Amino acid sequence: MSESTYYIETYGCQMNEHDSEKMSAMLEDMGLTRALSPNEAEVVVINTCAIREKAEHKVYSALGKLKASKKKKPDMVIIAAGCVAEQGRGALLRKVGHLDAVLGTHRISQLTSVIERVRKTRQPVDATGFAEDVASLHLPAPCRGPSPACSYVTVMQGCSNFCSYCVVPYTRGPEQSRPAGEILHEVRAITERGVKEITLLGQNVNAYGKDLGDGTAFPALLEDLNGIPALSRVRFTTSHPRDFGPEIAAAMGMLDSVCEHIHLPLQSGSDRILHAMRRGYGRDDYLRKIAILRDTVPRVAITADIIVGFPGETTEDFEQTVSALEEIRFDQIFSFKFSPRPGTSACHLPDQVPDEIKVARLAKVHAVQDRITEQYHRNAEGTEEEILIEGVRERSGQPFGRTRTNKMVNLDSADAVRQGDLVRVEIIRGLKHSLLGKKRG
Repeated sequence: MSESTYYIETYGCQMNEHDSEKMSAMLEDMGLTRALSPNEAEVVVINTCAIREKAEHKVYSALGKLKASKKKKPDMVIIAAGCVAEQGRGALLRKVGHLDAVLGTHRISQLTSVIERVRKTRQPVDATGFAEDVASLHLPAPCRGPSPACSYVTVMQGCSNFCSYCVVPYTRGPEQSRPAGEILHEVRAITERGVKEITLLGQNVNAYGKDLGDGTAFPALLEDLNGIPALSRVRFTTSHPRDFGPEIAAAMGMLDSVCEHIHLPLQSGSDRILHAMRRGYGRDDYLRKIAILRDTVPRVAITADIIVGFPGETTEDFEQTVSALEEIRFDQIFSFKFSPRPGTSACHLPDQVPDEIKVARLAKVHAVQDRITEQYHRNAEGTEEEILIEGVRERSGQPFGRTRTNKMVNLDSADAVRQGDLVRVEIIRGLKHSLLGKKRG
């Protein structure tokens, strides 16, 4: 066992990436070492995402590619973890005959026991289903060796909003928050290893603490984190507009370590579509929250998600989304075609929008937002920013990092900086997707 190797392939969001870090730590505690490719490994974990149909197709493609390796190495253990595993359960095991186990989102802490069970019984293992207290939620991802400049910290998981298009409540379960003391302990530990920036993760971080029943709330957690001296920056994602209030905006404006950036998904600019999506707010509600943010945090950068082609979306509905982009002027968006997900109510709605119309609408959204983002970047020329160095580009040797507003900056030369350095830079050029900076002093 000590000579065994593992490989983890991750699809989806930052939450999945962090879950993979936890699984990696568990496998290394078993004595496994990381392989360079799945074909070389004795244990392969495909950590899956079901949020969109395209992501799910990638998972099946990755599993299919392992069939030949499994035939050559029958002792290879192949596990599908995450949302597709939770959603598919036993059906996924039957559909993919060379798959050894499915590991649901609430069962990640059982990874090592699942591997041992597969090796002992040579039978497929279904480790899925929700738990009242998710054990893996309390597992930190320990830093091994020199720590990176940035780290993820899970504060909660699951969502209780049940938007009509979203599969998360069915694959991640209801909202569950970690105790604040546990989070603070983890953050203090990783800052002692050199981490300067953390990103707090949750499907709906604005709802943090509501399920604990002790009065804990997200702004108070931010205030507690702000008191950790070695912690330079705090980010968080994702926020739901329905649960976003002035208290969070006030914390962002008041607390030095909390970065001036928020991801606040809009999804649509049409009240009719927002109602059909069950988002719990209208366009005017969202605009009021944006106004509060910009009044309280003048330099705030706001990013959002947009879905085009939701069932029943008319040309007028879509144009309302375009007008919202022009009015709000997000710093950046992540836009997608509506993807019907099994088990959600939107999957069965009438008036599904043809794909060719979705493609055209998505292209228009991209064109509008690209123009807005590029203008933001042009306007940044000549300004001074603080960036946290995250690494060095392999080809160019250029150091790179992010501003507090989450904009990527590449330095114009291979300056003598190290990962984790906080550096003052002058923005000398605004590009389409990034900024070019020059180190000051």
